[in-house]
Amino acid sequence: MKFRGHAHRNLDAKGRLILPPDFKDLLLKDKAEGSVVLTLFDKHVIGMTPEQWSATESELEKVKSPSREFQLMKRILFSGYVEVTLDGQGRLPIPAHLRKSGRLDKEVVVMGSGHRFEIWSAPEHEELLSMDFDVSGEMAENGVNLPF
Repeated sequence: MKFRGHAHRNLDAKGRLILPPDFKDLLLKDKAEGSVVLTLFDKHVIGMTPEQWSATESELEKVKSPSREFQLMKRILFSGYVEVTLDGQGRLPIPAHLRKSGRLDKEVVVMGSGHRFEIWSAPEHEELLSMDFDVSGEMAENGVNLPF
């Protein structure tokens, strides 16, 4: 299961988000009810299936002597955790504490990020797109050779 693409959306007055159809379909695949785990990561709200959350917890437990920074990241990740259910119209309710911590206002961008999706404020998404970065060295070190 991979979340791909992005969509510009508006949160309604109750903080609900209409997910892109492809994201909604992934979350409802093989389930009558779409449960979604939301939390904070890298200063943004992220979403994943409960199964992906379980896998995330397992991976985090592999770190035997975590640094202070790792412990802080894990603390934020776990303390932001909330499991929500898509409503009948396929809207995702985003609790107030996550909207505040994720700096989400009315205009947001929902982005696929592989095994999870991310919800960014529209201005921060624009800032992301304007960033200039070079990862060619890191790709070369890891044997990544993109075919384009």
